[in-house]
Amino acid sequence: MRNSPESSDSRRIGFSAMRRLNGAFLLDLLRQNGPISRAELARLSGLTKPTVSSQITRLFERGIAMEDGIAVPDTRGGKPSKLLRFNPSLGNLVAIEVSAAEVRLRLADLDGTTLDTSVAPIHPEQGASHILETAVRAMNRMLMREAGRREKLMVAAVAAPGRIDTGSGVVIEAGNVFDWKHVSVREPFERAFGVPVLVENDVNFATLGEMHFGFGRGIQNFIFIRLTTGIAAGLVLDGNLYRGTHGTAGEIAHMVFDRETAAGALDPRGFLEAAIGRDRLQERIQAVKSLTVATASSGTDGGQELMQAIRAGDPIAATIANDLESNLTLAVANIAAVADPELIILAGDLFHLVADKIQSAVAHIIPWPVRIEVSALGDEAVLLGAIGAAQDLAHDLLCETSSQTV
Repeated sequence: MRNSPESSDSRRIGFSAMRRLNGAFLLDLLRQNGPISRAELARLSGLTKPTVSSQITRLFERGIAMEDGIAVPDTRGGKPSKLLRFNPSLGNLVAIEVSAAEVRLRLADLDGTTLDTSVAPIHPEQGASHILETAVRAMNRMLMREAGRREKLMVAAVAAPGRIDTGSGVVIEAGNVFDWKHVSVREPFERAFGVPVLVENDVNFATLGEMHFGFGRGIQNFIFIRLTTGIAAGLVLDGNLYRGTHGTAGEIAHMVFDRETAAGALDPRGFLEAAIGRDRLQERIQAVKSLTVATASSGTDGGQELMQAIRAGDPIAATIANDLESNLTLAVANIAAVADPELIILAGDLFHLVADKIQSAVAHIIPWPVRIEVSALGDEAVLLGAIGAAQDLAHDLLCETSSQTV
């Protein structure tokens, strides 16, 4: 059984620190296993019953724990015991995703249950201030739709494109969509709402979404590849999100597959993204007269239009799809060779077009098994990951609160 904090060498840890550890441990167990009795908490934690009782009293006093029914006595009889559970309505969390055409928002309770959603259109050409102001206003409107929401707000998490300094909440560079450089994303949200604000790369948040809710659940080593206007990867190694030395792990847009391209003038977006980014593919599709009408719809990445044209026997559409497959296969195979993941998750409509061929080609190139799946979460992954990260921070904040002296 997992050792409880109390069973460690307490002589090396002060009383206050030990109490914080015990409180955090019990709160974690309560969140994962509730409704649960005090006796069962003591059994699972390895803590003494008096310690459990003391900590649960603190959680009750702060509204973090609440009663939820009565445990049925077993065959041996005994006094019925009250069941306890974490109180998810104690606070609210907000996740914000900044994408190429809109800002998406989600309000959730501390269990991650969605309470409300909102979408606000943006105009990237108007600059970073316009986009962030639009997001702040949309978040405020969502919070004000119901009394008490703003007062209960504990954490916000913002997913943005590009290279991000997560410590400062600054987008260092996001050239493929917004042409941002050194844009402070955290500051306007903290100023407006006065709560901690997490800022993370959108693909990293999507990777966390897959880790907790998708194909990556329970897997220690997997790679998540997302193809939209840009292409990037998220890496989970030994169960943890890996960001790299400069916070740029997974920037596979800069992969180059031949010496001639590497020696020439490179697109600032990177060779791979310049070749297969959604906007570049749409430019190629729309340049084909027979596909011009088919691509009139907005909001897609061209996958459906390409498939329709291929089925209709269009040779140029087949060439575009073959180029897409070739570049993606090389990217996936190279990642598999370097990271040796158990699983590679592909996200983006275009992957539905070429996933089977990528799987076959990678199986041919890589001499060990690599499982490849197309994400079932789709566009939900980013906001799910952002809510999950906000939950973790809210948990830490609650642990700090519950450990304070009465």
